Amino acid sequence: MKRHLVRSLILCCSLLLSSLMLFPQSAVPSIDALIVAAQDGRRPETERREAVIALGKVGVRSDAAVKGLISLLRDENQYLAGDAAAALAASGSRAVLPLAAALKDSSEPVRWGASVALSKIGPAAASAVPAILRALDSNSLRIRWCLLITLGEIGPSAKAHYGILEPLLYDADADIRWAAVYALRRIDKGRFEAQRSIENVTAVIEERLPALMKELNVPGVSIALIRNGSVAWSKGYGIKDVRTGEPVTTQTMFEACSMTKPLFSYIVLKLAEQKRLDLDKPLREYLDEPFISLKDEKNTVTARMVLTHTSGLPNWRVGYEETDGPLPLYFTPGTRFNYSGEGMFYLQRVLERITGEPLDRYARRTLFTPLRMERIDFGWRAEHDTLIAAGHDASGQHRLKTRYEHPNAAYSLYTSAEEYASFLSRLLRPDDARPELLSSAGVAEMTSRQVSVSVREPMDRPGAATGIAVHWGLGWGINQTLSGDIIYHSGANQSGFRCYAQFRRDRGTGIVIMTNGTGGSELWQRLVRRIGDY
Repeated sequence: MKRHLVRSLILCCSLLLSSLMLFPQSAVPSIDALIVAAQDGRRPETERREAVIALGKVGVRSDAAVKGLISLLRDENQYLAGDAAAALAASGSRAVLPLAAALKDSSEPVRWGASVALSKIGPAAASAVPAILRALDSNSLRIRWCLLITLGEIGPSAKAHYGILEPLLYDADADIRWAAVYALRRIDKGRFEAQRSIENVTAVIEERLPALMKELNVPGVSIALIRNGSVAWSKGYGIKDVRTGEPVTTQTMFEACSMTKPLFSYIVLKLAEQKRLDLDKPLREYLDEPFISLKDEKNTVTARMVLTHTSGLPNWRVGYEETDGPLPLYFTPGTRFNYSGEGMFYLQRVLERITGEPLDRYARRTLFTPLRMERIDFGWRAEHDTLIAAGHDASGQHRLKTRYEHPNAAYSLYTSAEEYASFLSRLLRPDDARPELLSSAGVAEMTSRQVSVSVREPMDRPGAATGIAVHWGLGWGINQTLSGDIIYHSGANQSGFRCYAQFRRDRGTGIVIMTNGTGGSELWQRLVRRIGDY
């Protein structure tokens, strides 16, 4: 107690000394005098700021000081205005209602300063919530951003207004979306992290998809949803070929593009479980590949590096893989991430050497046929031709209907959205012990964070699905989010197909989107931006 009294006495003496220096002819300056001093642009900046600090010290017991500090928020000296906002925050609850009123001021700097002060007051500013909500209509992005942060600092006292704020998760501005996440998570964490219902997700799809297809010139789309580890809903939209006008159905097959890679990775990991392939053994011990440079370092490329895209190989060599041209290493294997289709094709050749079969035939025999997956294959088959959609360009015109007769582990898979979702469901049911499937330990390793990927930004998703960082597993991308990891992969082929898939192992949910137009990338991104982590 004695120490506390001594510290208080020292503080009072310091304030008195500052006041005497500012006002040598007046031992105890009035609030009016301090305000005049703070507003006097002819005084040195240090003296003006000392006057503001002094006002903050008496603000807790003076409405006049609060009013004077609010007037200083419009000062051209930003440092002084910042001091005024801090002093108002120090005034606490006495300043809340005057600051709430200041949110309607015609001066943008005053509204900004009032927003800042309220954010620093925090939960004690709860009585200002109605005024804050009205001020969110501001044309100033920085004020809207700060007010959302303020609501987050106020916390659960704003819970009744959660529904009003939720649409801001989809605001056009990324900073506003982030601030809405910050606010809603602190206002009601349970509601913020609640899983979306399948009814909610299908309603979003039905409402938005037709307009997106029209705007982005995407002729056909097929979507499948997974719930509780099983395919729960699927539907086709539009047409699979503008030349014929045939409708897309749940059986329509699309090019899976780069979403071929995760399924191929699954087959590779099954080989590893069977002890026929070592993920960390140099691939040249299975199949020597003629690199043109870094001949010693080529010996270190492993299956794990290929599946995590750290092999050092380019995405595609000049002239493409079919010509079997020179294939250089771009960097020392295992040292950094660089997405590579060539790595998958190299590993495919290793698999074919080990199994003695082409990839497509091996996959049919060991996986697709035993699991009765009929609308899926690593290459074109005559019996599938009438089911396969054609690709279209950015204007929605026919581009190409492919026949990939030579399977490629990086891009040649044909499948329906429903069938691909069926494959994903195998990853979400660890209790399924059929010999064709990966063990639960194998699936866990496949979907675990193997490498960090700083060169990529997380997917743009709302709310609890807001991304923090990107990692890569064994064949899958992984978005670390506020509520857990989302496993995902996208795909784009030059033939005019775009597709996307994601799932949550902890929730047993997932979505597959397949399109037959180059505008499909923008389409699925906009849908995911609304749906989030289902």
